[in-house]
Amino acid sequence: MFALQFDQLDRQAELRANPSELRELAQQKNSLILPVYHQKLLSGDNGLIWLSWNNLQNKVSTVQDKHLIYIGKVTIEGRPQHYFSYRLTKPEEFIQAFPEAGLKGLRELFPDLNETQSYLANVAIGIEHWHNTHQFCGYCGHATYSKLAGFVRQCSNPNCAKEHFPRTDAAVICAISFQDKILLGRQASWPEKRYSVIAGFVEPGESLEQAVAREADEEVGLEVTNIQYFSSQPWPFPQSLMTGFTADATHSNIRLKDQELEHADWFSRQQLIDLIANGELILPYRYSISRALVENWRSQ
Repeated sequence: MFALQFDQLDRQAELRANPSELRELAQQKNSLILPVYHQKLLSGDNGLIWLSWNNLQNKVSTVQDKHLIYIGKVTIEGRPQHYFSYRLTKPEEFIQAFPEAGLKGLRELFPDLNETQSYLANVAIGIEHWHNTHQFCGYCGHATYSKLAGFVRQCSNPNCAKEHFPRTDAAVICAISFQDKILLGRQASWPEKRYSVIAGFVEPGESLEQAVAREADEEVGLEVTNIQYFSSQPWPFPQSLMTGFTADATHSNIRLKDQELEHADWFSRQQLIDLIANGELILPYRYSISRALVENWRSQ
């Protein structure tokens, strides 16, 4: 199974309404806190650095509830472990206290993280990014503040008081095949020789299947049929839910209509083997649903 798929996290949403109880929970010995700043996580040579309450308090002097986010509980062999993240406001001062550590992005950390750690990191940076980008109310423009353990931001204007909830952008990603070949394309901004399947965001009023068909037409000028659900993956770059599909093209004539891709082509299984072996083509990261879609096609 690809990364960011983890079913053992109990988010215990019922605890979010009681800040004092959560603060007490965060101070327990079986609680760990992950510092995060602008989608980067406190990390060392061995991966993420989780802190106890005392360790965190020694570094930030005053732990503020508004920056403390309860991720949830994971029980391993009957032992519960509670996880929190903490939104840093002055990362330079904080990092000085950890000469052996630094702030790293999740893409850089993936090779060193197990299933549990990658999922917790995914939740931490996803919710942190939402806080950073929703500091003001979209209704009246007043400042918002954090509540419910970081999973709600409320407008500070008493005449408005609108509640805002974490945003997740729906996106589709699809492996399109024609006869015995798969469609792969690349964007100019990607690393050299990197190819992947097509993807795009769902527009208002669209079903997921309609989004797949539209993206296939817009990006490569293809009409597709037999659109089938594959799987989904939370994708915190910055805040998407990737919904994977497979589909069949009705013809093989590729037209780059919206110029989002700089190149796209059909590849047979043997072509992929040869190109990868010669270093002429690089597939998506193994932890991604895009890679899983390619490997699913290759194994058929």
